[in-house]
Amino acid sequence: MARRTREEAEQTRQLLLQTGLKLFSEQGIEATALKQVAQVAGVTHGALYWHFRNRADLLHQIHLSWMLPFESVWLEQCQALQQDALAALRLYLLGVLEGFERDPQACALYRVFYQPVVLCQDLQPLSDSLEQNRALWLDQLRHFLKQARKQKQLRKKSDPAELAFLLQQATNGLLQEWLRSDRRFGLVAHGEQLIELLFAGLPCK
Repeated sequence: MARRTREEAEQTRQLLLQTGLKLFSEQGIEATALKQVAQVAGVTHGALYWHFRNRADLLHQIHLSWMLPFESVWLEQCQALQQDALAALRLYLLGVLEGFERDPQACALYRVFYQPVVLCQDLQPLSDSLEQNRALWLDQLRHFLKQARKQKQLRKKSDPAELAFLLQQATNGLLQEWLRSDRRFGLVAHGEQLIELLFAGLPCK
């Protein structure tokens, strides 16, 4: 039997990562066995174990392999927030929702790692990292609102941290309902309405 090249081995690894993400997202983590991941990917069980020690290791590598749209949209709006923080915040929120609406892989990642109310045993090693990501996204919202207060778009006594938390909960709720309903409504279209509603309630000048 010919030895596999490094490129072929990496192709197999990527295929297993993609297959694992798809199955975990569709079936749930605990309902997905590694044997099934290997079978659907069209590789041997041994080949899967050559790349990943166990299901927790596969999940860890999936988590490291892709990013959700929060960071890229944040970088896009960093300069704009210096001029008009609330306008940049609006574009940030819509950009994140657009990222999910156009990218099934982002939806799968969110469903696997951030939608579960209680983390299963195989996700426990990632709990600190997942919580840090949630805190980072919350801090991005807080930064927009803090800058908006500095630009006198919000009242001086408004609390950016509290407002950021409320915005995060509202947008997360919309995203989770969209995923739960199997994307039966327009995420961005409903997101625009939600953002208008939320912004109307901000303590503006």
